[in-house]
Amino acid sequence: MYLIFYPGKFFPNRILGVLVLSWSVTVFVFILHTTVFYERYPHLYALLDVFTLMFFPLMYLYLRNYLYRDIRHPRLQYLHFIPALLYLIMLSPFFFQSAGEKLEMMKNGFPSWYLNVQLSFNLVIILQGIFYSIFCLRTIHQFKYFRKNHLSPFQLSTLKWLQLFVLINIFLWMVGTTGAILEIAGIKLFLDLFKVFYSGLTLFTIVLGIFTIKRPELFSEPEDLKKLVSVSRPTGQRDISEQNMKDYEVISALIEREKPYLKNDLKMQDLVESTGITYRRISEVFNKNFNKSFYEVMNEYRLNEAKILMQEGFHKNHTLSYLAEKAGFNSKTTFNRIFKKFTGITPTDYIKDLDDTSV
Repeated sequence: MYLIFYPGKFFPNRILGVLVLSWSVTVFVFILHTTVFYERYPHLYALLDVFTLMFFPLMYLYLRNYLYRDIRHPRLQYLHFIPALLYLIMLSPFFFQSAGEKLEMMKNGFPSWYLNVQLSFNLVIILQGIFYSIFCLRTIHQFKYFRKNHLSPFQLSTLKWLQLFVLINIFLWMVGTTGAILEIAGIKLFLDLFKVFYSGLTLFTIVLGIFTIKRPELFSEPEDLKKLVSVSRPTGQRDISEQNMKDYEVISALIEREKPYLKNDLKMQDLVESTGITYRRISEVFNKNFNKSFYEVMNEYRLNEAKILMQEGFHKNHTLSYLAEKAGFNSKTTFNRIFKKFTGITPTDYIKDLDDTSV
């Protein structure tokens, strides 16, 4: 509740609060997972297991929303909860059974369809752990790589906290997954890995709670983080231009180094993902620093790339359509139009002049 309601309207905190709630419910279920408990409350059987399917989606969404504040289609984030929704739908025939019928199944064994559904979702949880772990670590790495020189020491320490947060989750997931695999294989160890997993989850929840109460600033708005480590100064046009120049340097370096314009379907959102700079600020860089639109700049780079390929003789062994594709254009028609717009001649005429000059 502390994470959900403090501080203010910072959305990532609410996601983290729901994640901690999911952990708490799961630990609660594990502790009370006894025959006596479910004989008293049969309608809770298997129902609360749905929270397990929310662990990794919530962890990834917390990370994404914390680092990138201008997610263009926030409602699409709900798609990450499709497995949890499917779990409820596919087990609904069981959930809608009477208390007596559920108790009968618990005593005499569950039908094969129920066991198959549970097994399927156990596999889904394992796959979630693999893919979301990769997504989370990749997101942190990308953000740190492109923004490291533009973050304060305090913000960098926050980034280390996020990385540690993800790594602890991955470690606990590996322990729990190993326990599940060994249980399926019928192998028993001297140590109950499930108890290790749930004990670790409980300890992590408590430590996270204490840490958050002691240092709530780590969960504040990114702008507030800057205020904590920098001397306050009047805001004005100077601050905006400084930030604008920093963004320009990062974007220019990315374009020169990574050559994103070679991607035929490149969008400005791809630069947002690569740099960690917001969509609005990137748009501002193109309008103010380049004094051109995003697509105009990208097409100029593509045009220069096409000229380099022609000068290297690429056109002698390949078609113009393939050359245009290699330069980043999505079609030969677009290539011809852009080429003539900037050079005043067609690609064919340019090649002819190039060949005549070389002769």
